[in-house]
Amino acid sequence: MAPMHCPHCGKPIPEGANVCPHCGAALAPPGGAAGYLKPAARTMVGVALPDLLRQGSSAPADPGGAGHGKAALPPVAGAPGAASRTIVGMPAAVLGSAPGRADPRLSGGTLAVGTPGAAAPRARFDASAPPGAPVHAAPGAPVYPPPGAPVHAAPGAQLLDHTVPLAPGLAARGPAPPPGASRTLVGVARPGIAPLAPGAPADPAPDPDLEARYQPAGELGATIAPMRFRAPELRNPVLMRPHRLKQRLAPAPPQRRARSSRRAVVVVAAGGVLALGAVLFALLWPSAPPVTARARADAGGREVIELRCDSCPDGTAVSIGEGRATIAGRVAQIPLASPLSVGENHMKVAIDRPGRGRDETVGVSIHVAYRIRPDLGTLQGERPSIQVVVEASKGTQVTLDGKEVALASGRAIESIDVIEAVTGLSDETKTLSRQVPYTVAPPDGPREQGVVSVAVGIVPLGIEAPGPSVVIDKESFVLAGRTARGAQLFAGAHPITVRPDGTFAHVMNVSSVGATQFEVRAKMQGMAPRIAKIAVRRVDRLETAAKEFAGRNPIGYVELAAGGKDVIGKPIALTGEVLEARRQGYSTLILLSMPRTSGCKQAGAAAASAGPGAAARSPETCKVRLVHGADNPAQRGDVLTAYGSVAPPFVAPGGAEIPEVWVEFTVKGAR
Repeated sequence: MAPMHCPHCGKPIPEGANVCPHCGAALAPPGGAAGYLKPAARTMVGVALPDLLRQGSSAPADPGGAGHGKAALPPVAGAPGAASRTIVGMPAAVLGSAPGRADPRLSGGTLAVGTPGAAAPRARFDASAPPGAPVHAAPGAPVYPPPGAPVHAAPGAQLLDHTVPLAPGLAARGPAPPPGASRTLVGVARPGIAPLAPGAPADPAPDPDLEARYQPAGELGATIAPMRFRAPELRNPVLMRPHRLKQRLAPAPPQRRARSSRRAVVVVAAGGVLALGAVLFALLWPSAPPVTARARADAGGREVIELRCDSCPDGTAVSIGEGRATIAGRVAQIPLASPLSVGENHMKVAIDRPGRGRDETVGVSIHVAYRIRPDLGTLQGERPSIQVVVEASKGTQVTLDGKEVALASGRAIESIDVIEAVTGLSDETKTLSRQVPYTVAPPDGPREQGVVSVAVGIVPLGIEAPGPSVVIDKESFVLAGRTARGAQLFAGAHPITVRPDGTFAHVMNVSSVGATQFEVRAKMQGMAPRIAKIAVRRVDRLETAAKEFAGRNPIGYVELAAGGKDVIGKPIALTGEVLEARRQGYSTLILLSMPRTSGCKQAGAAAASAGPGAAARSPETCKVRLVHGADNPAQRGDVLTAYGSVAPPFVAPGGAEIPEVWVEFTVKGAR
């Protein structure tokens, strides 16, 4: 049997080999080596020789063939019919209908060149054999007969590799024959498969790069296996076992279609645009801040920060620095340790919501364009006053209570005297109120108007002894009275002890004869002071003081009975009978009945009804209440002359008003 040739390198290989020993290409098909046809059963163009012989035997006898003594070969059992095969190994149905009967005149052309035969075992059919070589050789006979051997085989054998001369006319019209014996009708005989000339000198050494440039599939008429490449030697033994490697390799992910990829890109881009839009909306959309703050003055005139938090329930604790407050109705007023500065003020607010509410610290900005505030610190000065402090930016015009204020470095202070409002006695707490209008005209803003309101309490102070004015003939007197609990009391520059209940009593010494005046002041933090002025005069004798008192033009009972606020505080001198005298604290209360000589109209009628020997008594309308701020020895029935000043009327429990006099001193008997 003739040896096989490698379809990749063309070199002979042993029969049944799975790998080419020369180039290393794999030769075994998926079904094993048996999948290849035997070399005797294949042709250069991939046609089984039995099919070709059967096709030739089924054709009509060639007129010229009988003359050569050729005999047709019998069909091979089990081979497909000639009608279903073509010379290139394709079904005839694919190429169309079968051709008509061959022209006998063309039988001289080469029918099949370079096609190995399969008539006898170990026989070689080669188009390059010398003329006259028999087609079939006996077993053991040489492939090529010696020179001079007859060209034709035994009678009855059909030769495939022979030529028949063409008719002269047809030969002239036919194409020129190939120039060399190595050319065939269907292509060039490939070396190693169909030798061009046996015994001819060997071809030169092949080009080293020929194998890399050679493409077996590009040559017509070559029987080749599937394209294979020689892979480099693998050192990993696992990769040498493909059946095990396939079990480990995961299936390749399915490739996505381009349309799906484009759709994914569009979806991702749209999502990115939406996300960017949401971020810009959240950052740029104007919304009300959760916490707002502004500066203002509370009811006491102190500067506070009014904080509003819409998300804070009642009971939420808020703080700025040391100032703390509690939210009520979404609003809280946080006190400040020091006033804010004019301009922008940035502060941190700590919010502590009750329960499991969210606790946070937020920043607030408070802008102060100007500030006009009252300062109550000067109320405790020697001369009580209220200061209005003005702070504004440069170029701002400020008018306070109708007067323009001159700013020095953006600051000015205006004082309001309140000495008259805090001077005098009062057993009750009074309120000191002031309303100061202002106008502010900033250089780059509209004109604003407002009112600075001040409301502060005045410390109560009542003097039981010696009263507003006193005349003594001794070296001392008692200063007693009542004030607010916790208040401080001063007599001039000397402090006076105040009891826990607010009462006080202190003995004052007068070293020499003469008149003097001293000031009693009650002070308390956060309130305006109360000032009372007391006039003290020391004399050798009270009678001398009575004569001097007449020089002050005192009024009498008639003017006192007429009433009215105009007589309050005027000096008065009254003479009457003592109806009642009693001690109350450090003072003495005397009820004096006025005689008819003083101007009482009912005095005469009351004396007549009393009868002879009865003391004249005035009716209820002719009584006067005397308040003497000292220990008075007067008794019931004594005739007494009192010197002092008119006080507001006393209101009796029944509602009747009784004239009242603050007594400076008294003298027994009529004047």
